Amino acid sequence: MWHKIVPATAAGLIAGLIFGSPAAQATVVFTAGNNPQPDEQNVLYGSNQTGASVTGATNQSQTSVSFTSSTDTLATTANGQANLTAQDGLINQVTILTPGHTFGDMILNPFLGTGNPPDTAAAVTVTTNDGSFLDNVTLTNGNNFLTIRALDNETITSVAVTSTGGFADLRQVRISGVSTPTTRAVPEPGTLSLLGVGLLGVAAVARRRRRDS
Repeated sequence: MWHKIVPATAAGLIAGLIFGSPAAQATVVFTAGNNPQPDEQNVLYGSNQTGASVTGATNQSQTSVSFTSSTDTLATTANGQANLTAQDGLINQVTILTPGHTFGDMILNPFLGTGNPPDTAAAVTVTTNDGSFLDNVTLTNGNNFLTIRALDNETITSVAVTSTGGFADLRQVRISGVSTPTTRAVPEPGTLSLLGVGLLGVAAVARRRRRDS
């Protein structure tokens, strides 16, 4: 089992030294194994899909989850928490994100089939509100559960898995800590009216100054 805490960028640490107090370290923890959080949700696929991008949704909040690849034609072959595969039998790159949302935890299982080369190297890149965090793992035959957690007010925007050797499929994706989407407040009619009156007043003053000059 491997367990890794990756610190935030060096800039934050330097700032702490300059101003005399330690900067809070944003962290992402990578842990081998299946370690669900209290609000963990399964990601389900609603239909058979193929393409550079396919979608699913969480089973409780119905949050949309997108799977995209820059190298593969992805495929989902059944409804529910089925496997994500590639048409050529090997996934070399896949990025997972929740459009309009962030999340705090992800569990995923890059599965290595018997036809895949053993001990395949993979890079897992986690993008957060603070930057990117990278961990290199070795996939072995069968299940390769990985739990990724963001700590210290860190929020995850995407997780990407890249493997030159490739893996057979991506199984049992789960996420927790899904954010509520932020919406921009729409000004009320009264506020818009006041703003319009203010702009008219500014324009009138400008005209008067031009006329008097």
